Amino acid sequence: MKWLVVLGVCLGLLSGVSAMTVEEFEAFKQEGLDKPVIRYADIEPLLQQHRQNPLFEFTELGHSLLGTPIYQIKMGRGDTKVLAWTQMHGDEPTATAAIFDLLKYIAAEEQASWRGSWMEQITLYIIPMVNPDGAEVNTRVNAQGIDINRDALALQSPEGRILMEAAKRIEPHYGFNLHDQNRFHAAGDAKNPATISLLAPAFNEARDINESRKRAMQLIAYVKPLIDREIPNHLGRYDDTFSVRSFGDTFSSFGISTVLVEAGGHRNDDNRQVPRRLNFLMYVKWLDGIASGSYRTADVADHDAIPFNQRGMKDVLIHNVTFTLNEQPALLDLAFDLDWEASRRARIDDIGDLSIFGAYHSFDAEGLHFKAGRAYRLTELLTLEQAQYIELLRGGYTHFIGDEELLRNNSRLPVLVNPTRRLPREALVRQQSATFLLRNEDGVQYAVVNGQVIELDRGRVMYRYGS
Repeated sequence: MKWLVVLGVCLGLLSGVSAMTVEEFEAFKQEGLDKPVIRYADIEPLLQQHRQNPLFEFTELGHSLLGTPIYQIKMGRGDTKVLAWTQMHGDEPTATAAIFDLLKYIAAEEQASWRGSWMEQITLYIIPMVNPDGAEVNTRVNAQGIDINRDALALQSPEGRILMEAAKRIEPHYGFNLHDQNRFHAAGDAKNPATISLLAPAFNEARDINESRKRAMQLIAYVKPLIDREIPNHLGRYDDTFSVRSFGDTFSSFGISTVLVEAGGHRNDDNRQVPRRLNFLMYVKWLDGIASGSYRTADVADHDAIPFNQRGMKDVLIHNVTFTLNEQPALLDLAFDLDWEASRRARIDDIGDLSIFGAYHSFDAEGLHFKAGRAYRLTELLTLEQAQYIELLRGGYTHFIGDEELLRNNSRLPVLVNPTRRLPREALVRQQSATFLLRNEDGVQYAVVNGQVIELDRGRVMYRYGS
């Protein structure tokens, strides 16, 4: 019988997730979650829908500080217990979307054979959205201002207590701690974002490797070929410094083989749909590997070969800008941080030789000179058409000041009105607004307006926010 189960899992792997195309994934992708912020209201109807399915057993574990219910979803009946939880940081929603993709996949009628292959071996427990109060306002912390993932020791947050009580009651063999990381992490020395980063958390200060942690490392090594195939040179390894206050490290010290998954940025992927799909693929592969035991053949050396995350990515990187001060020209690289999620303002993040960094967008400005922009004062109603705006930019204007209600922008190009961040003038300084002009002997060729590069000859934005 065990041999048949293993064979069934292997056949599922051959015909299922390992060969699943992006188009095939779309059939199981949960609608309504392709967005940068996911709140409890987005998942509540899905919870109610799945609650009607006899495959899933729901338990209300408790409530957040502000009274939102926190649920556990249980499925399977095997002796091996797996616990996964999402969005303990409210502004990290990627895994929540991927978990609902998994639930839709499990519930699909055509997946009956596949789910049967692991449900006899595994009991899976999922806690989606541990921090609904933080999710509601898109912030890392809970309503008390507590980072729940630093509350495993003090347990002062109701959400942290709920998670800890669940783990102690379930006593899982495996734990999956599902997060997002910021978009500036690079995959080692590769000039690429770390779209997925993985970690087998340490269980002590010495970062020793016992059998439990080794199993977590093997789980990571087991999915490495999948990630390498899907997004080559975009896989990173998170720092394994022991953190006594963190849940992953604490659960690891309990003997739970714990894997931290961090979903990161990817080029041309505003809402992190690439790491969402990869999370889903990893979940399926891990269920198969745990049920069959096949992950135990993975070599820890493959885990160790994953490069550590580095702070190596910029949003926009413009190379070889000629900047002249005191009649002394210099070739500089300029990097921008596009804060489109909060302030909608872009700042100059770094200046100088930035050749070691990667970027989501890059542009070679060889032969182009930096030129500070001027303000256009709004004193009467101005309806801005594209040709007129381009002429203003060529004439040296980069922003508007005055009554914002007097400007009607019909140009389909970005405008900056009443900038709150200081603009570059004679000197270039970090933290200034990323707003200036690039010119050559024929005049202004490009305008950088609030971090967005406008090619004036073609009247187009080269890099829009979030793309």
